[in-house]
Amino acid sequence: MAMRRNGGNIKLPDSLTRYAARMKLWESIDRPPPVDVSAYNPAGRFHPIEPLIDQNTVDDTSDSLVEIFRRAGIAEGAVDSARTAVMELLGNCFAHAETNSGLHGLACAQYWANGDMAQIAICDSGVGIRYSLTQNDALLSDLVRENACELATKYSITGKPGRGHSGYGLTLARDLMERSNGTIFVVSHEEYFYSSQGVIEAGHLGVPLQGTLVILEWNTKTPLNLAEVYRAWPLPEGMNDDDYFL
Repeated sequence: MAMRRNGGNIKLPDSLTRYAARMKLWESIDRPPPVDVSAYNPAGRFHPIEPLIDQNTVDDTSDSLVEIFRRAGIAEGAVDSARTAVMELLGNCFAHAETNSGLHGLACAQYWANGDMAQIAICDSGVGIRYSLTQNDALLSDLVRENACELATKYSITGKPGRGHSGYGLTLARDLMERSNGTIFVVSHEEYFYSSQGVIEAGHLGVPLQGTLVILEWNTKTPLNLAEVYRAWPLPEGMNDDDYFL
């Protein structure tokens, strides 16, 4: 995305170039690919990189990203749970990206049938998690002590309280992955947070990433259960268990 804004191009190692071209990396930022590869097969096991331009298409984009899992015969409930998490994360891209080019982010999905593994990756070109959270004065002391990426995955943490942004997107994604023994990896500027099969890490990167990247990965033999996630959360004021429809 920085390449698109600044008029540059992407150079990758030869071992990755054909893979990236098949995933339509260059087309997603309006650049010609350096190599020709066979056309994407709609019946395949991946959804190529899709640019996030219009917030009104979040629902449709979420549907298309998880469609590969539906075609693979993964349980409807698990696919719907993944779709809800994707919708929340795509919404984050539009809430936090600052762009004049119209490109708010990129998203793709893959499924490995032999390994029963699903993966979704979403990135944005925004100001980053730490800067976004500093807009909430109540979090300033927490940000002095804590990793911003990890803090953002906690329940109801948001940089925009009362401004139409609930702060549940990363919490939902983390809880959904952890309950399914999956993986969530969050990178924003020089910080990262990682949770996978009971292993949790948070730290700093040597090379900062502009914006935010979120990767979700899980074994499709372990069902995703969104209702369990919601039931574990505190009930909002004025609600009871019967208000949940899942």
